[in-house]
Order: sequence, then C-alpha cells, then structure tokens
Amino acid sequence: MRTTHQAASLVPQALPWFSFAVCSLQSAICNRRAVAYLLSAICYLLSAFPASALPLYRDSLPNGLVVLTYEDARLPWMNVALVCRSGAAFDPVGKAGLAGLTATTMTRGTSTMSGDSVSSTIEFLGARLEADANYDHTEIALQLLARDLNQGLDLLAELVQRPGLVEKEFNQERDRALVDARQELESPMGRVGQEFNRLMFPGHPNGATVNGDTATLAQIRREDLVAFHRANFVPNNCFIVGVGDVRRQEFVEMARARFGAWPAGEAPRLAVPALFGSEKLRVKLIPRPDMNQSYVEFGHLGIAMGDTDMMATRLMAYSLGGSPIASRLGLAVREEAGLAYDVRCYYDRNKLQGAFRATVQTANPKKAIEKMFHEMEVMYDKGARPEELDEGQSYFTGSFPLTYSSSSGKLSRVIEQETYQFGMDWLEKYPTQVRAVSLEQVNAAARRHLNPGKYVMVVMGNVTREDLGLTDVEWIE
Repeated sequence: MRTTHQAASLVPQALPWFSFAVCSLQSAICNRRAVAYLLSAICYLLSAFPASALPLYRDSLPNGLVVLTYEDARLPWMNVALVCRSGAAFDPVGKAGLAGLTATTMTRGTSTMSGDSVSSTIEFLGARLEADANYDHTEIALQLLARDLNQGLDLLAELVQRPGLVEKEFNQERDRALVDARQELESPMGRVGQEFNRLMFPGHPNGATVNGDTATLAQIRREDLVAFHRANFVPNNCFIVGVGDVRRQEFVEMARARFGAWPAGEAPRLAVPALFGSEKLRVKLIPRPDMNQSYVEFGHLGIAMGDTDMMATRLMAYSLGGSPIASRLGLAVREEAGLAYDVRCYYDRNKLQGAFRATVQTANPKKAIEKMFHEMEVMYDKGARPEELDEGQSYFTGSFPLTYSSSSGKLSRVIEQETYQFGMDWLEKYPTQVRAVSLEQVNAAARRHLNPGKYVMVVMGNVTREDLGLTDVEWIE
C-alpha cells in the first residue's frame, strides 16, 4: 500500500533516450536475442558515464543516522526519503499491515500540523509526498524542487520524529487499506498468492500479507501504530537519502540540523521460526465453478537476498521462467502449446529466506502443470545452456542502468543498496558481478535451489482433483 500526496504539476523525470529505449524494447520484445543485443548496446552507450564517477556518498551522524547523498544537478529537483530498516517483517502476529499503516498515517499530520496542513504545504511546494512499506523497510519520501529542500526537510523531520497518528486520520487510512485488501481478496491470483504464502511460511513473517488482509487490519488500533513507531523509528535504525541538485556537505548539514538531536534508541531485533520445506507435492484446491480459467501458483523454499549465489540463482530463474514469452516456460507453455498468456517463475528477494514461485493462468491446468514440471526437471538435471546464460547476463547488465536513469530510480537503487548492505561500489560493480557468474555456478544453483516434485501448490478454478491428474500428492484441506 502506498499513500501519495501530490501537487498538480511536477517536473518531468524521464530522459529522452530512456523513452527511446523503452519503445525499442517494446518493438523487439518478441525476439529474445534482439532484446539481449539491444540491452547490451544500451549498456555500452551508458558506459560512457562510468559508475565509478557517480557522486554517491555515505556519511553518518553521531546518533547513528546514515546520510546518503547522490549529487545530480542536471535538473533542479530533489528526491528525498527517510527509510526505517524495519518493515512488514516486524508486524506482530495477527496484525499484518501495521508497518504500512504506520507509514501512511505518519503523513497525515504531526503533533503541531493537521493532515490538511500537511496537504496544503505539499500543494504550496508543488511537491509529492509518499509513504510505503515492504517486508524489509518502511519509508517516507518527498519529491520537490531543489530550491524548496529546506522546507521539505523541515516537514519530513516533523513527520518522522513527531507524527500525530491521530485517531481520525488512522481510521481513514485503515478504511483505505481495507478496501485494497478486499480487492486483493477478490482477485484470483491475489487469493491464490495469499494461500500459497500461508502454506509455505506457517508462523513466519513471510506468511503474512505485506499490506495486511481484512482480518489482520481489523485488529490494528492506533496504539499499535504508536508502539511500532516508538520501537522502530530511532535514528540508528534509519537512514536518509537525498538525490538531486544538492552538494554532499550541504545535505549532510541539512540532515544534521533537523535530525542530529533525535535520540538514539535500541534497534529492534527480529526473531523468526525455522522453515522446513515439503518432502513431497502438497496441493490445496480452491473450487470455483464460476471460472473458465484456473489460477495456479506453486513452488518451494528459496533463498535470502544476502546469499552468495543469489545472482547465479536469478540468472538460472531468468532462463527458466523470467520472461512469459522467451523463457523455457514461456516457450513450452505459451508459445508452443498455447496454454497460457502469462507463465513465469522467480525467487523472492528479501532479507529473510523467501520462496521460489511459479505461476500460470490457464484453461488447461493439467497440461500446463505437466509442462512446467518437465522444464524444471530438465533445468535441474541438465542446467542452463551457454547461450541462455549469455542472454540473461546481457539482459541484466543492459537493463540495470535504466533502473537508475531518473532521480526516482536513483533513489530506489540507493535505498536498495543500503537496505541490503551491497556496499558503496555496488552500482559500479554490478555489471562485472553479473558477467563474472559462470555456467557452472548457474547450474550448481539449479541443483541447490530447485527441488522438483517437492512443491506446495495452490489451484483455484473449475477443476477437480481428478482433472489435475497429479500423482503421489498430499491434498491439503
């Protein structure tokens, strides 16, 4: 869930060459090799601006608040975010959605400003204020003209350190979240995904929905927001990022003036239960006689973002099911058999161990599942081919610079870099790290992180157990 306060006019962020690249990608998308070559060419062109020259700096204040500055004076614009290292993984059991609700309600007023006053200030500045949470962090972000940075930081400091968390504003934000949760529950893939998470991660933070569901949101009270903020929003558990037309020392001093007196506290610790993978195929069937298509999600335990073979595993998964058109799954299920429009697989990328997931929407789930199982077994047994690795590396290295071509993109990449502790040279080394992955490493990752036949599966549709034709299966009631 993301709450946004936006003024009527904003400075455009897209660069002309980025728009050209997107259009070119769209025209080439049906040709897997063309996409790989195009992205390689884009990466080559962008290499004229080496990552080592990126003016990205990391400082810290005595209270533990980390200050990251990315100097970019091409536009008179600033993107700023205060990020708390605690996300939805820190939501108490039975109160999923608390981190997100805390973030959005924090933007609805401070101890000295009403929600209407905050909105008026944002409108006066011609700015954009957003709040969001994922499993790994919670953030409050501003986009505004560089000339208004002092006023924007004044507001951000108030919102973060002295939020109002007023009952009326909280109730409004929770009502919005409940509407979103109901819509998600009415979405077949949303319902299937929630059930898959529940079965894959019993009693674990990943088993809950990031933004909460209709049951957990109803249990949250204003006092829970106050407690979450008090426990998690301490400077030594946070960092601030500034991207745009500002100098490093200037931004650090601005942050010091507004956050330097913020008292440090005890950074929270997260205790999670151990996870145990399935030893056989386990299937939950959700009958829906009104549907003419079936929605399927299956998978097994995956890896954590910090695992050393995450890159090799991602490259393997890209060849297997990263594209609904050109991957092995895409070719087998969509292009050759005509069984589905969208079929794919991927690994979660969170601090905690996530899942390997495969999804498909099809009118013939029996045949689609058979083909997906087959392709996964082949990848496990024989691994990827050299040309597949080359195409995956070209895609990853070519598309990566596009993700930080805009100010908002830079902000997202710097937040990712700090959240997962990739190091200050990540943007510089990422293409080299991708290219350094060998075929042997990719195929070893397939053997370590694919578990054919040991899946948890959820199927929703107008089908019976017999229709699916699965054998040696444990049915989950």
